[in-house]
Amino acid sequence: MNHQAIKFSGLVGLLVGLLAFPCAAGAQPTSPSGVSSAQDPPSVPDSVPRTVSSERGFPFPSQLHSPLDRSTQTWSIAQDRRGLLYVASNHGILQYDGEQWNRILTASDTPTRSVAADSLVYVGARSDFGYLRPDSVGTLRYHSLLDRIPKEKRGFGDVWSTHTVGGNVYFQSRKYLFRWDGKKITTWTSEGEFHTSFVAGHNLYIRDTDQGLLRLEGGRLRKIIGGEKFSDTPIYMMSVRPDGRLVIATQDRGLLVQKGESFRSLTPDLVPFLSQNNLYHGTSLSGGRYALATIRAGVVVVNSNGEVVRVLDDSSGLPVDVVNHVFSGREGQLWMALNNGQVFQAGLSIPLTVHDERTSLRGTIREIHKHRGTTYVATETGLHVLTPTTDQSPGEQSAQFESWGGNLPVVLDMKTAEGDLLVATQQNGLYHLEGRTKRQIGGWERTWSLTRASDGDLLYAATTDGVKRVARRNGQWTASPISGLDAEIRSVASREDGTLWASTFGDRVIRASLSPDRRRITDTTSYGIGDGLPTGYKGLRLIEGRLTIYSPEGLYQIANPSGLPGEYTFGRQRSLLPETSGETTPILKAFYNVGDRLWLVLGDRVLTGTVQSNAVDDWSEISPLHFPKSEAISVFVDDVGTLWLGDQLRLFRYAARAGADVPDPAPPGFAPLIRRLIAPKDNRLLYGGTPHREDPGSPLPVRYGEDLRVRVASPQYGTTTPPEYRYRLLGRDDEWSDWSSAPTRRFNDFWEGTYRLQVQARNERGQLSRITSFPLEIIPPWYRSIWAYLVYGLGFLGLAYGARRFYIVKEEKRQARRRVQKLERERVVAERLKKANDRLREANRLKEDFLATTSHELRTPLTNILGSLEVLRGMMEGEETEFLDMIEENGKRLKRTLNALLDLSMLRSGEEDVELTPTSLDECVERVASDLRADAEEKGLSFRVDLSGAPMWADLDEQYLEQILRNLIENAIKYTDEGVVAVSTGTAEGRVYAEVEDTGIGIDEAFLPDLFEEFKQESRGRSRTYEGNGLGLAISARLADQMDGAIRVETEKHKGSRFRVEFPRSSEPAEAGAEG
Repeated sequence: MNHQAIKFSGLVGLLVGLLAFPCAAGAQPTSPSGVSSAQDPPSVPDSVPRTVSSERGFPFPSQLHSPLDRSTQTWSIAQDRRGLLYVASNHGILQYDGEQWNRILTASDTPTRSVAADSLVYVGARSDFGYLRPDSVGTLRYHSLLDRIPKEKRGFGDVWSTHTVGGNVYFQSRKYLFRWDGKKITTWTSEGEFHTSFVAGHNLYIRDTDQGLLRLEGGRLRKIIGGEKFSDTPIYMMSVRPDGRLVIATQDRGLLVQKGESFRSLTPDLVPFLSQNNLYHGTSLSGGRYALATIRAGVVVVNSNGEVVRVLDDSSGLPVDVVNHVFSGREGQLWMALNNGQVFQAGLSIPLTVHDERTSLRGTIREIHKHRGTTYVATETGLHVLTPTTDQSPGEQSAQFESWGGNLPVVLDMKTAEGDLLVATQQNGLYHLEGRTKRQIGGWERTWSLTRASDGDLLYAATTDGVKRVARRNGQWTASPISGLDAEIRSVASREDGTLWASTFGDRVIRASLSPDRRRITDTTSYGIGDGLPTGYKGLRLIEGRLTIYSPEGLYQIANPSGLPGEYTFGRQRSLLPETSGETTPILKAFYNVGDRLWLVLGDRVLTGTVQSNAVDDWSEISPLHFPKSEAISVFVDDVGTLWLGDQLRLFRYAARAGADVPDPAPPGFAPLIRRLIAPKDNRLLYGGTPHREDPGSPLPVRYGEDLRVRVASPQYGTTTPPEYRYRLLGRDDEWSDWSSAPTRRFNDFWEGTYRLQVQARNERGQLSRITSFPLEIIPPWYRSIWAYLVYGLGFLGLAYGARRFYIVKEEKRQARRRVQKLERERVVAERLKKANDRLREANRLKEDFLATTSHELRTPLTNILGSLEVLRGMMEGEETEFLDMIEENGKRLKRTLNALLDLSMLRSGEEDVELTPTSLDECVERVASDLRADAEEKGLSFRVDLSGAPMWADLDEQYLEQILRNLIENAIKYTDEGVVAVSTGTAEGRVYAEVEDTGIGIDEAFLPDLFEEFKQESRGRSRTYEGNGLGLAISARLADQMDGAIRVETEKHKGSRFRVEFPRSSEPAEAGAEG
């Protein structure tokens, strides 16, 4: 259900577009534009009987629906057996499932005028009628019956009424009445015009402008007794009373009740109102009430005696007063089709209304009180007074609040004493209100609450500086302090034995003994959490004379009342609370008692019961008030039993009397509906939400490998918040999912087989729905079908048989030869392997010796050459130095190659010793990066160093760590022509790492397995772009491995690479910690 906030425009009498029924007998359907919208619509005359004075607010729950922007008018409403709503509009049928509106178009997109439902949904349109039927995937489609009608009877205009009765469907136009029995069409023709038609008491009635009111009997339209009187009297509603008498609503004669062979007017004084405001439609409601829709003044609700009990117009939330159709849903909700394309829903089956800003009640509600029949509500914005109405006529607002004004501080509590209204305020203490005047009684800072004394001749005020004694003397209220209790008091309770109980602003409750004159305290005993009291706020009340402490944790009483006051302990009194299910106890949000009657707001439930012998055995829940509530709740019950409940900015008025039959807002046995099943990969609809009547339980076939997205709905219209859903897929998951308000869910990873998708809903009252099951069958791919497996089996058997025959013959011939050859081959292979291993070991030793000797012998003269270059450089000038630069550059390159070869040789021979010491990774990275920054900047690269800043230590050989970092950073600079070279450090899963990232040429994925091999480079030969010997990464990987580290690489060709060298993290050395 769409629970968005309702915004009301307050438009009165706005008539939009073409209206349906004639406003006078025999008139063609036309727009009532002749009715002036500039004048106020006539109100209900004073002579019309009404119910007693009303303090009602807006209907609750109520909601304004705007189905689809394209619709300009809505005409008719129906509800099917599953609870789905259907609305006839200018642009097809609108379907509502509680979560979403959908449109179903007719064949030629003509306006639809009427709708009815039983096992199918039937539609009356312009010169067409038919029904809705699911297609192959369960999506409702319109099917016309026009081809069943003779051509000469087509073009019959709008079908304004559609009815289902006795297994037949009736479609009524101006000229014809059509009956569809499922096989053929039967037609009746009017000599004048058919105006309106109705179903009442399982009979079809139709008004003919020539003959009057007719009833279909035995296949013929017969005039009822007295029916000729309606030839000139338009009829807009018909119903049947429990005693079988007809009730007829007309414009010029009002509401008529059958009496023998005639009809008497139930509301003769209402006739001018219905006539001038154009009565347009009507329906019967529960409790013998009738809703009469007009096109100028909204909807009037009358009871069985003809008394106006309710008017729904712009002051009740209707955006327009033009109502084309009214319909009573299965949950008692009144649905109204409006002329502006919207649909308004009002809860009239329960005596619950709400006051808020629409009735001028503003601010968070703090306290509710009734004084001399007038309701007072204290909010954070001030004191508000409810002005009741003796009626609610069109054009007049419902009961409204007025601000008391008078510069009164925020009111915290109110009490009536000796016929006067006393209010406790947040500032300036206490006031006595008389009409619109106030008189200050006390001048202290704040009064939290007022409590009547046990003998009733004075009040006690809980204030910021103790308890005040408030009494009336010589016609004036005075206040005086009660000495002996210097604390901020929140709540007070007075017992007949002369003791005074007070709760403090902290966690204490004080028992005080009063002097005989009740002006001072002679003795006190203090109790706290250690004595069994709850934490937080503690209100004090007397129940059957026993002190009762209420807090969000429950109701507490003295556990050992026969003991001495100094030995009192407290405990939760479970006999005063209803039994609750679940692991957690709901929060006690509000508590109210009058005498032996209790009212509790426990969680989101409101319960009432009678106390007998300090226990309540007759708890009953006020189910209409079971909806989500805030923590700050105020409750008040007036003398006639009306319950007022304040929740933040809303004030609810529940006026059910004892013994009244109040329907449950949730239908019994409700069940969620599967509304859509979609394959999200290609957004293909698998199931459209309507089962086929022929085979409703057959599994839905789904292709293997497809995911499923399901959308569900729970058509409940008497709740205020969306339901929650949970799901499970039997055959894969036996456990329910968590509750969620989302009406959609996605399922994936199906294996072929049969599954059962199950959904359950839970409404705001915690009621669980029936479980809805939907069978699914995942069809296996063709290569795992039964036929495929049969072919596989036959092929396997054939191959197995042939292979067996072949190998048996061949194996027997080769068996002996194999045994001889095997022994000889093993001897030869073993001997050859031994010789090969010896040669490889010798070759490897010679290669390593050669590399070490050659590198050493070449490095010494090369060093001398490079040194001599520096001497020569000082002796030459001009272009001659360019040759020296070339010699120096290539000499250094040769030196690096020799160093790399020497390092590799030592690593291979195991002669390189690793000295592991605690090393700061950040410091080493920063040092190497600083050395190489100039090389990057000389090449025009952005060089960025991002150190973690946190201590990062590892047991490393600092020299080898620098060599690894230098190799990685130099490679990044060399293979990056433009962009960024970034160096960073960090920790991950107990390891420290340094990371070098560049935007260079990247590495082909096929080369990664050889990346750390010696003398291997991605670009080879003379055409390679970058110079190098292919040893740097190989040496770095070996060095990292010797220090229990590793080098990881992530790369993408032409986009860059990221090298990470990581080592086990060690603790920070004590010397470094001391220095830090």
